[in-house]
Order: sequence, then C-alpha cells, then structure tokens
Amino acid sequence: MDWNDYKRLCDSPPVFSRWMLEQSMELLVGEPQLTAALGRALVAPPLAKPVDHRGGAGTDMFVLSLSVYEASEIASAIDAAIDGGRTTAATRTRGLGGFREAWREYANYMERVKPTVGEEIEMDDATAVVQSLIAAFNASDLAKIMGHFASDAVYHNIPIAPVSGTAAIRGVIERFMGMATQVDWQLLNIAQSGANVVMTERVDRFLINGKWVGLPVMGTFEVSGGKITAWRDYFDMNQFQSQLAG
Repeated sequence: MDWNDYKRLCDSPPVFSRWMLEQSMELLVGEPQLTAALGRALVAPPLAKPVDHRGGAGTDMFVLSLSVYEASEIASAIDAAIDGGRTTAATRTRGLGGFREAWREYANYMERVKPTVGEEIEMDDATAVVQSLIAAFNASDLAKIMGHFASDAVYHNIPIAPVSGTAAIRGVIERFMGMATQVDWQLLNIAQSGANVVMTERVDRFLINGKWVGLPVMGTFEVSGGKITAWRDYFDMNQFQSQLAG
C-alpha cells in the first residue's frame, strides 16, 4: 500500500491506532463488555503498512467494526473519564487531547453508516441495500448476496470486463470468494446521491492461504426497487496481485 492510500485510510473515522485502543481500554475500567469489544478489534490483523513505514507496533492501525450501541457507549465512557480527570500512565504527561473527538467522531460515523444490531433493514432504502450486501459478503452467504441483484444487473470490476445478469455475476463472485477462507469487507464511508445511487469507500479483505490481503476500493451502486441494478468497483489490480505474490 502506498503512503497516500495509507494516510487516507488512517484518517477515516473507523480507523484507530493500537496505542489509542490500548489507552482507551485502560480508561474503560469497570466496563468489561466495552473493554472486551476493543480487545476483539486488536485480534484482527492491522492495516498493511507502506513498505518504508518505520513505526513500531503501537502505530499499527485497525478498522473498527463495533455496533452502534458499543460505539456510543465507549464515546460516553471516554467523555466521563476525561471529565473526571482520569488518565493512563502513558497519557499522564501529554493528556488525552484528541481522545474525546476521535471517539465522538466514530460514534457519529456509526450512526450515519451502520444499522443498529438487530434492526430490520428497509430494502427500498438504497443505502441499506448496499449495507446489507456488504454484511452478506462478510457472512460468506452466497444465496443472500445474490438476493440483492436485479435479474439484469450489470457488475463491473473496472480493471476487467463487465458482466450482466445474475448467472454471470454469481460466477464472478464464486471465483473470487472461492479464493478466500474468510472475507472481511470494511466500510469506511458511504454516501447516497439522489434516490438510487450509493457510493462506498471500503477496504475489501480476503484471507487467502492463511494471509490477509486488503484492497482499497471505491464502489458505485445503482439501486431500484430494493435491488442492485448496477455495481462498479474501482481499484488497483496490481496492488491485489502484488500482495498475493508476496
């Protein structure tokens, strides 16, 4: 990953450093469920760093996938810790500048882009359709994935030729899903234009031969009647292939 892509990802609301997550866990004393949620985030592989990155383990960056409830509760708990004058050993001299803002930004982001856990998704909402598609990919549920497409939908991974119709789309998805034993598509940003166009910024991660391969992707979806009629993804194929080769 080059520095421009890496910096852009690191500046996204759901991306936190190992150091900030560890310090936040110390501040969440008495909140075992919230502490455990952050601990789970640290188990996942961090973002791939540029080859000339010189930072230590504390600079590892992680994309959080907490629930809306967890994000809000952690932001409130961090607020309370700061208002109560609490610090950690590592933040005692420098203070907790930036902690409140980072967690509040993440909580607001989750309210904006993620449905509440257990919430029913209205499938005539274009943004919700795309969110549901990504959730189906992360569950590796091919039947549910395909249920999101109109019969004449067009799917175009921009570096390669487009395909149309659910049979052809299923074939493409089966090929790249078949390479991976696990999928973790991380939604960084999502925006809707008008009633039926949704744009996403993602890191699509695949566990291939025991190694996580991450690919920054910009996607555009057109939705009509609760079904995806067109999907275009823009990414660097060389970036994906170089990680496989490595």
